[in-house]
Amino acid sequence: MSWRTPASFSPGQMPHHHVKRPSFFERHFAVSPHPKMTQVFPQIRHVAAAITISPRMVAVLAAAWHFAERLNAPLLLIHAGAPDAQKEAEFRDAMVQLEMPRETRIVWNEGEPAEAIVTAAEKEGVDLLIAGALEGKDVASRSFLGAVAQPLAKLARCSVLLLTHPQIGPNPFRRIVVITDFSDSAKRALKNALWLAEADSAELVQVISVHTPFMQARAESGAEYEKPARTREEEEQLLRDFVATAPACTVPVESKIVDTTTGFGACDFTQSIGAELLVVPKPEHLEGAVPSMMDWALQVIPCSLWIVRES
Repeated sequence: MSWRTPASFSPGQMPHHHVKRPSFFERHFAVSPHPKMTQVFPQIRHVAAAITISPRMVAVLAAAWHFAERLNAPLLLIHAGAPDAQKEAEFRDAMVQLEMPRETRIVWNEGEPAEAIVTAAEKEGVDLLIAGALEGKDVASRSFLGAVAQPLAKLARCSVLLLTHPQIGPNPFRRIVVITDFSDSAKRALKNALWLAEADSAELVQVISVHTPFMQARAESGAEYEKPARTREEEEQLLRDFVATAPACTVPVESKIVDTTTGFGACDFTQSIGAELLVVPKPEHLEGAVPSMMDWALQVIPCSLWIVRES
């Protein structure tokens, strides 16, 4: 995966609205990059927001635009449906409210919502797709991915950012959890998380791995398995090495093994520290949207979720 620094843009390459005027967020909320930022930008050139008419539409749109602003990337809007004058008027009214660039494009694509959005994103060469995560109310302190967000996370080939509580004003991520399986994909996910942590002047990046009694028993048995098992001590050393090889970061980075019988223990831990974003890698060698011990995140979502994939 290639990376670029903010300085690698020439004025002619910058998105049009960055050259012409400060953003809505910079003017109204005094948003500025971290003064000691050391992380390079992830290679995300094209950002899209999946939008539909809903009470959260303006907030999702604002959060998506704010994220695109962090990346110096243009924002594209995707709607699952045929062109509709009334809907377009509502979308445009929301853009006017947020003082978004008039040239912001809306892509219409008919079909089953998740498939239509994913197909349009692929056609447009989107690197990061942003959407709302929730529908309805939380149940017993748990938040469940919505009927569109869940298949969207599974079907999209690009990175996906699902927002649980989008806001119209800037909503920086102060506490970020990165879950690792020690793969190259996990290293990429951690780099993205460190970049975002510095961009948002976060308080903490917490790197976690999951270790279960079953994994311990397999490791102690001495039997050969297709996938090697690790003792807890081996897991601790891997986690230390994983964090030690990450790029330097001005935000505190801590690591922890979550001892649990299921992956839901990682969900509980993420909630317990008040994290606002969970960053997960794509599987390195397995089929699926996320590594096997992280598939709980596609059902119960403890906070906003960023699945990092290479486009």
